Amino acid sequence: MQLNRTESKCRLFFFRKKKSSYFSSSFFPHYGNLSVFDTKLKKFSTVGNFTFDIHDHSALYYLIAGPTAFNKNSNTVYLSITTGNAFKRLLIVAYNYKKKTYSQSPWVYNIGEFGFLFYDPLQKRLIGLRSNSTFTYYVEEYDIKTLDTVKIYTQQNVSQYAFFNRRCSSFDYNENWIVQVRSRFDSSVSNSYWIKMDLNLVGKQEDIVTEFHVMPHAYYFATMTYDIQKTKLILCTWQNGSSFSDIYMFHLDPKQNGTFPYKNQNRKILLKINGEQVETIRDIWNPVKREVLYLIQTNTGTTMKLIRYMLRVQFDTRQILEKSILTDEQLPLMSSWEYLYLS
Repeated sequence: MQLNRTESKCRLFFFRKKKSSYFSSSFFPHYGNLSVFDTKLKKFSTVGNFTFDIHDHSALYYLIAGPTAFNKNSNTVYLSITTGNAFKRLLIVAYNYKKKTYSQSPWVYNIGEFGFLFYDPLQKRLIGLRSNSTFTYYVEEYDIKTLDTVKIYTQQNVSQYAFFNRRCSSFDYNENWIVQVRSRFDSSVSNSYWIKMDLNLVGKQEDIVTEFHVMPHAYYFATMTYDIQKTKLILCTWQNGSSFSDIYMFHLDPKQNGTFPYKNQNRKILLKINGEQVETIRDIWNPVKREVLYLIQTNTGTTMKLIRYMLRVQFDTRQILEKSILTDEQLPLMSSWEYLYLS
């Protein structure tokens, strides 16, 4: 993870699972890095490291960071750790960035990955979506101190409710729901599906899904950034069915159950690709300035040259406030980090 600083009192944390030469799991102990990135100076600095154990000392694993969540009251960042290859490990690490103390979950799974991780400041709970090798999803709650699993909210099968994209989830802790845009191939066509889960139904019925339907002509969602503070809208990014397509942005209203687009709003271009292939899109919400920071990595195809874009976008107007190209020295291994803004 890293910490990204946008001003003296506003920080964006980035996490990264870090090893010798970054990717060799034969180095022990495994450790991750917490850094802060200054978006004005375009540089980052290390805050601290943490270690964890995956209960295996072989070199089979390509360990990466997954979804993160933040508990502001305890200054704790929760980081899921998974793998980027077929050899699986799955766990959660809690890092207190004030005290620089950390702990890991008592469990380490050898299957699956995380679809989302949310902290609920009202009910003081940590909620995650976890998959396993049988294409089953578990929405579950973890103890915020021990990180042990305390309750399974619901169980889903992808044949019924499609595949998650961990960049496309939104949680409203005031109204107690989670919405996602998921995807599935239907008759050789990749379709997007709107799904809403009502957490008020937990304990009352097994299936907490209240909305699930295909979104016509919405083929490839990339990110969803939810404004819980003011508008209750989601700013989405989207490509027209291909990683070689331009990236567009538009709003969705969760109350309209994924009606696409919102109020006949025209899609506005975020980044023109110009023959590049998009590898990574990260979105980081700054509710103080009402801006979304996008970090996008592309390659040039035949030469495979990497290009790293940083864009600042005003949430309400979708106006692009800044567009910069970062070097590898300014933000090394950009796609290996998980990003989180803290105020």
